[in-house]
Amino acid sequence: MEFKHIPVLLVETLEYLDPQSGENFIDCTLGGGGHSLKILEKLGTKGKLLGIDQDSKAIEVAKDNLKKFSKNLVIVKDNFENLKNIVEQNFANRPVNGILLDLGVSLAQIKDKEYGLSFESEEPLDMRLGDFDTSAGEIINTWSEDELAEIFFRFGEEKWSKQIAQEIVKVRRDEKIKTPKDLSQVIKRIYKWKMGSQTWRIHPSTRVFQALRITVNHELENLESVLKQAVEILAPGGRLVVISFHSLEDRIVKHYFKKNKNINILTKRPIVPTEAEIENNPASRSAKLRAIKKYEL
Repeated sequence: MEFKHIPVLLVETLEYLDPQSGENFIDCTLGGGGHSLKILEKLGTKGKLLGIDQDSKAIEVAKDNLKKFSKNLVIVKDNFENLKNIVEQNFANRPVNGILLDLGVSLAQIKDKEYGLSFESEEPLDMRLGDFDTSAGEIINTWSEDELAEIFFRFGEEKWSKQIAQEIVKVRRDEKIKTPKDLSQVIKRIYKWKMGSQTWRIHPSTRVFQALRITVNHELENLESVLKQAVEILAPGGRLVVISFHSLEDRIVKHYFKKNKNINILTKRPIVPTEAEIENNPASRSAKLRAIKKYEL
């Protein structure tokens, strides 16, 4: 897998995390190591960074990209929902000065046919980015019409969720929906029926695919879990930066920060990319950064 992934909101991430020489940081979503590289450069020879990712391919890329910092780097293959456990086993007795959560799916993962995230892929409809039991294909071919409509609306905010679910159930009676391309064709039929010749602002499959990916990978439950753990793990004065890419994630982050009495919110409003960054990296356009600092004792 080629990780030509440009770190989103990199300047702003470093500004709010404010890494200093000799400190200890955690990147809960290591990916290709873009953010971690710049953090490690600030930590110096005595600082340490713990990088976590559930994707074996991403970890191999990160190891190569960060090899000059290997002595200051601990990499763990796991889901960040297990953050407290991971820290206890791999980063114990270290005050954690900063934690980063970049919740975006990389372009490399979308393009990699193995994951089944690309709308036109003819590989199996999977979408699992880690060790999860249920694939997107199983959901599409076995869940009831009501269950499908619910996740499409709840996790994808898809306005034609019921019609799409109805069409999926109708199609699968004759033949299984096996690939992302098969599913995408079903969704496009509903959009053509509803919108006629109107131009689509975004691809018709975007919201349904998002809903399936969120469901398969337990993304929202894991986010709620890791936020609690991250604040608990942070040393007094430590900082947490979260970069989200859709309203469901951002809402969870915003509400959790607001109700937590042990933190100071550094971003009264979410930080968004500049026009220049969006032009250079269109994938950054929906990114929102929120940051907090844990109160000193």
